[in-house]
Amino acid sequence: MNLILSIILIAVVTAVACAIPGTFLVLRRMSMVTEGVSHSILPGLVLAMMIFGTQRAPILVLGPALMGLALVVLVEAIHRTDLLAGDAPLGVIFPALFSIGVIIISRRYAGIPLSENSVLIGDINLAALTQLRVGDTAIGPRTLYVMSAILVANVLFTVALFKELKVTTFDPGLASSVGIRPAIVHYAFMALVSITIVGAFEAVGAILVVGLLIAPAATAYLLCRTLRGMLITSAVFATVSALLGFALAYVLDSATSATMAMMMGLFFLLALVFAPRTGLVARLHTRRRRRIDFATTLLVLHLIHHAEGERNAPACTAEGVMQHINWAPEFAGEVIQRAVAEGVITEHHNVLMPTLRGRSRCRSVMPWEGCEDPSIDQPAVTSEENQ
Repeated sequence: MNLILSIILIAVVTAVACAIPGTFLVLRRMSMVTEGVSHSILPGLVLAMMIFGTQRAPILVLGPALMGLALVVLVEAIHRTDLLAGDAPLGVIFPALFSIGVIIISRRYAGIPLSENSVLIGDINLAALTQLRVGDTAIGPRTLYVMSAILVANVLFTVALFKELKVTTFDPGLASSVGIRPAIVHYAFMALVSITIVGAFEAVGAILVVGLLIAPAATAYLLCRTLRGMLITSAVFATVSALLGFALAYVLDSATSATMAMMMGLFFLLALVFAPRTGLVARLHTRRRRRIDFATTLLVLHLIHHAEGERNAPACTAEGVMQHINWAPEFAGEVIQRAVAEGVITEHHNVLMPTLRGRSRCRSVMPWEGCEDPSIDQPAVTSEENQ
C-alpha cells in the first residue's frame, strides 16, 4: 500500500474512531477524564511489556485499557468519599501514573522506539511503516487494522446501546427509574474509551489523542441540537480535519498528528465565533438587539409619561430624550429611528409622540392608566360610584 495513502487512511480512521465516543464525553462533561485516561495507559503499556517481553502481543492493548478503566474506577471511588471535589482526584492520580510510565521507559526501554516524545505526540508516519504480516506477506499498516476494528466496535456499541447512552447521559435518574443501570453503562463506555485511546496511542500520542476525542465533538456541540446530528457532524469534522491536517503537514513539513489536532482546534475556534445560534458573533448580535428593543420600549414609556400637558414640548424631542434618559446622540438617533420604523412612535416637526401600537406594547410591560389610548373615551364616573 502506498505510504501517503496509508497515512491518510490511518489519520481518517483514527479521527473518526475518536470522534464517536468523544461526543458522549463532551455531553457528559468528562473531557478532563479523557486527559487522565490518555496518560494513565502509559504505565499499563510498559508493565505489559515488562511482563510479556514483547511490543506486539495483543495483551499490550488490553493491559493499558484496563489501567485506564482502573483510573476511572479509582476517581469515582474518591468522589464518593466527598473528601475531594471537582477534578482534584484526577489531577492527583494521573500525573503520578504518567510519571511512573515515563520513568520506566527512560530507564529500561531507552533502546527501543518508545521515547517520551513519541509518547506525547505519537508518530503517524512510523505507524504507517509498521506493517502487519501474515506469514511473510505484508498486508498493510498494523495501526490501520487496529483502528479500523476499534472504529467498527465504537459504531456497533453506539448503535446497540444508543438509547441507554442517551438516557444515562442526559438524565441518569430517569435511567435508573426505567431499569437501566447507569454505572454499568458508564464503565462499559469508559472501557471502550480506554481501548480507543490505546489504539490511537501509537499514531497521535497521549496528548493529541485528547484533541481528537474532544475537539470535533465540541465543534459539533456548538452547531447541532440533536444527538444524532452531533454524532454525524463530529465525524465529518474529524474527517475533514484529518485530511486538511495531512495536506498542511505535507506542505509545511511538520508533524502530521500535531497538524491534524491544530486543524481541529481551528475548526472549533471558527464555530465558537461564527456558530449561528451559540457563536460569539450571534450572541453579540442578540445582546445588541435586545438592548435596542429595551431602549425602544423605554423611549415609548418616556413619551407616554410626557405626552400630555405643558411638559411635552421639551421632553418629546430628540434633545429632550437625550437629556432625560441620558443617552448618547448616536444611540438615541438609532433608537428613535428603530421606533419610528416599528410604528410605535411618530415624528412630526421634531416632536415625538407614542402611537396606539406603542401604547399596546408598553401595556404588557407596565400596565398603568397612562398606557391607554387618550383618544378612547372612558366611561364617566358618577357621584354614587365615588361614594
